[in-house]
Amino acid sequence: MNKIFNILFCIFTCYFAEINAQNKSLTNSLTIKRLVNDGIRNKAYPGAQLLIFSNDSIQFHQSFGFHTYDSITKVGSSDLYDLASVTKVLAGTLAFMKLYELYDIDLDGKVSAYIPSLRRSNKKQTSFKEVLSHSAGWLPYIAHQNFVRKKNGGFKKRTLQSQKSKRFPTQISDSLFLFGKYQKKIMRRIRKTKMSTLGTYKYSGLWFFLIPELTERLSGLSFASFLKKHFSDPLKLEQLTFLPSKRFPKQQIVPTEYDGDFRKQLVQGWVHDEAAALMGGISGNAGLFSNAASIAPILEMLLNNGNYRGKVYLRKETVTLFTQRAYPNGANRRGLGFDKPSVTENDVRYPSFLVSPSSYGHTGFTGTLIWIDPEKKGFLIFLSNRVYPSRNQRGLYDLNIRAQLLDHAFEN
Repeated sequence: MNKIFNILFCIFTCYFAEINAQNKSLTNSLTIKRLVNDGIRNKAYPGAQLLIFSNDSIQFHQSFGFHTYDSITKVGSSDLYDLASVTKVLAGTLAFMKLYELYDIDLDGKVSAYIPSLRRSNKKQTSFKEVLSHSAGWLPYIAHQNFVRKKNGGFKKRTLQSQKSKRFPTQISDSLFLFGKYQKKIMRRIRKTKMSTLGTYKYSGLWFFLIPELTERLSGLSFASFLKKHFSDPLKLEQLTFLPSKRFPKQQIVPTEYDGDFRKQLVQGWVHDEAAALMGGISGNAGLFSNAASIAPILEMLLNNGNYRGKVYLRKETVTLFTQRAYPNGANRRGLGFDKPSVTENDVRYPSFLVSPSSYGHTGFTGTLIWIDPEKKGFLIFLSNRVYPSRNQRGLYDLNIRAQLLDHAFEN
């Protein structure tokens, strides 16, 4: 009799535990939907995509809202968002990790050993570890767009013009074409910028503009071709791309911002970041577009220490090295290319109080976030166009939506 009772007790205990788990999952799902919809209602962004992966499968994947506030075009799961600085990890850092493996790069070695133009600059002693961890003292950003216009609003000679020609072959927006050799000026400015204190954490995008050159010098392939060969094609990332206007219909690409200063037009299908635009739309700093579904395989591969469905894309040791804190005993929270949780243990810890210390990812200026948590065995992808219609929109930050989504995604 006792044996039968024990069996029945175990059955009912397991049953109610499963019911409780399902109820908790449903409640969490409803909370997540409410958070995203609250952002739309408060005009933090007109629409978004959200994907949450845990326990070896996608647990949540949904599109919300519309492309713009006119509520005409609904956001679909195949629609593409400008990823902004998430490009730094999904293109720049990912390419460098592969180069590190293929060509035995010494992280303490000098960048100038591979980029000849830096050998006579104030950056000649900078190491790869320093630039990847944002501790090299390089300036955060150069507003290259401020160098192309005259005071009367027209474009300076050998910068941009409204018609394509042999001298202006590269399209960077619906009606602007770049002077063929302008990218050399960008590289020259990066080389000549002043330096701040070495070893002090200062977020900088400048190094990520040089990764394409490093890639081509070592591999003989263009930056985009290298990524395509080693990641995009084998992982079947069909909708992760630079220059989406050349591959996809406009109605599939979510508008980013009306740029009233530089391009003076709606930016849709062309990279929002002005410096990346002046590099022709392809850089390690910004330029990638995607939907959540095409990002997921990369994050699953990283979560599984470089392995995706039986194929090794990166060595486990490489993933561990790049995703841990580069300087664990200091105040710099960064990994190598990847962002990490802040080192302070309090209720305002970046990016979320509930992510584990081993977690890593990156955010993007346009309103994007990817975050991987190995301890929680999951990741989150959030894509939005929070800068529409203007980059002055602060709702995503004020409402703290990305942190709250991470809290609920990784609360178990």
